[in-house]
Order: sequence, then structure tokens, then C-alpha cells
Amino acid sequence: MTPPAITIILDEKRKRLGALWQKLQHAIVGVPLLIAGVHRLRMPGGGGDLLAITEIVVAAVLLVLLARDLRAEAALQLRREPPIASHADGGPEWIDVVAGALLIIEAVHAAREGGKPLFERATFFLGVTTAAIGLLHGRIAQLSWKRREIHIDEHGVRVRTSRLRDFDASWADIRDIRFSGTSISIETVTTSQTITLGRYRNANEIRAAFEQWDAMRVLPRAP
Repeated sequence: MTPPAITIILDEKRKRLGALWQKLQHAIVGVPLLIAGVHRLRMPGGGGDLLAITEIVVAAVLLVLLARDLRAEAALQLRREPPIASHADGGPEWIDVVAGALLIIEAVHAAREGGKPLFERATFFLGVTTAAIGLLHGRIAQLSWKRREIHIDEHGVRVRTSRLRDFDASWADIRDIRFSGTSISIETVTTSQTITLGRYRNANEIRAAFEQWDAMRVLPRAP
């Protein structure tokens, strides 16, 4: 019996680390703004500054979201067996939305103190952009992850590790599929493709799919 067709989104470790670093950068901005908000409240007549209170609350929420994400990432790294199924996140990235709101609040504070109007401040536009990217994170992530995938069906194998790297081979052209502890190599009549499993968090899912198809289909073996 032929296994069902399968599409695996490549969950690249480097991409995840980049997203985590971006969140840490938000925290680097959030801590000084939290301190600034507390300082404004302590100033004479600042006890009722609603904008300063809002700044403190939003900055605190940002740090809580960061701590939650760091904890989730640490728990995932400590697992002996990473999750089999993986896919691009489908919803907003709330830490970006909150970071954008915090930047907007800071721009409002600066505008109140004089100088450039709010809509002429770079901090305001940076905040709006950051919040918008966070709200659209699901759609942006899906477009990005779709460019990196492995598809296996009755016709053959398609491996796309980036927009510029695309490997497509029919079963008739595949001579062998070789497995090692760190990679999978697909050899065809004219070329070969190596998938480095260490690059991906869903390496188990990738290996299981190839092993299933390799076991169920009779491939011409290399001598």
C-alpha cells in the first residue's frame, strides 16, 4: 500500500533563534521604558500620570510575554524527543504587538514634552510598524515557511530549503535513499540532494517520512 502524500514544513533552528533574538531586543527596549515610567510617577505631580501608568503596565506585560516564550523554548530544548508535527504559527505575535504599543506610548510622552509633533517622530512610526508586523505575523510566517518544505508523494520527492534551492525528482529517477545519523541523501541518475537533519527541529518528522516511503516503495538500489 502506498503511503499518503506528505508535506513537511522545515522548522529551521536558525530561524527560530533569530526570532528569539528579536524578542530579546524588544526586552532591551522595554526595561529602560519601564524604569522611565516609574521615574515619571515618582516626580512631583506625577502620581496621576495615566500615560506613565500605561507605560509601566505595557512594559511589564512585554517582559512577562518574553519570560513565557523563553520558558517554552527552554522546555522544548530539554525534551529528549522533539514534537513530531510542526507548522508555522498561525496567529499574531503578541510580544511584537505589545512592543509596538510601548514604542507608541514613548513617542506620545516625547511629543507632550515638546519638539516634533507625534506623527513626525521616528519612534511612533517604528511602533506602528512593529505592532502591524506582530498582528500580521501568522500570514507572514505562512508565506515564509511555505518556501521551505519537503513534499513526498507517489510521483516523487520535492525538497525546497530556500527560494533558490529546489530539488525535484521522480521515483523513476531515484536510485537510492541513504540514511545516516545526521543526514538523508537522495541519489538520482544525474545528481544528489543531502538534507542536513541537524538544521531542523523537526528532524524526526523528516526522517520518519523518508523511512516510511523507503520501506513501502521498491526503489532501484545502487550496486
